[in-house]
Amino acid sequence: MNDEVKPPLEPRFEEPLGASADAGGGEHVLQDDSRPYSCFSQQQKTCISFIASFSAMFSGLSSFIYYPSITAISHSLDVSIELVNLTITSYQVVSGIAPSILGDLADQSGRRPVCLIAFTLYFSANLGLALQSSYTALVVLRCLQSAGASSTIAIAYGFIADIAPPAERGSYVGILQGL
Repeated sequence: MNDEVKPPLEPRFEEPLGASADAGGGEHVLQDDSRPYSCFSQQQKTCISFIASFSAMFSGLSSFIYYPSITAISHSLDVSIELVNLTITSYQVVSGIAPSILGDLADQSGRRPVCLIAFTLYFSANLGLALQSSYTALVVLRCLQSAGASSTIAIAYGFIADIAPPAERGSYVGILQGL
């Protein structure tokens, strides 16, 4: 085995880590400021931020557009309004859980495939909701719709964190929250 330590290829400098760094040999962290945070231009970052913000817009849209149709849905499915209100509760419960699952999956396996999975889930659930005629299908499809739609906000934040350094991130998050 060769235990030879090779020098780094890029210039690095050592920076003390907290108050434990002293002249007697405290901990040091290697920092590299020679590389840019992102390969995207400012215009590309803004475009990516707008696209991510547009995708995150589906979460709120699916939640609130449902409320005016509660009475019509209860008459159509021959169930009480209280049972239809349970679909709203189930939507909200899943929308609280799904972003943490799909957001973590996006961190581990990549944002693009998870974003495509979330939108496929969302659009498939919407298609199923348009074609369903039973209360059970309504509850299950609303949960699937919520899982797909609510995850888009977490994924959009991840896209912004990937392209913007912390010092610039606030302006891109502002675009995300503004749309």
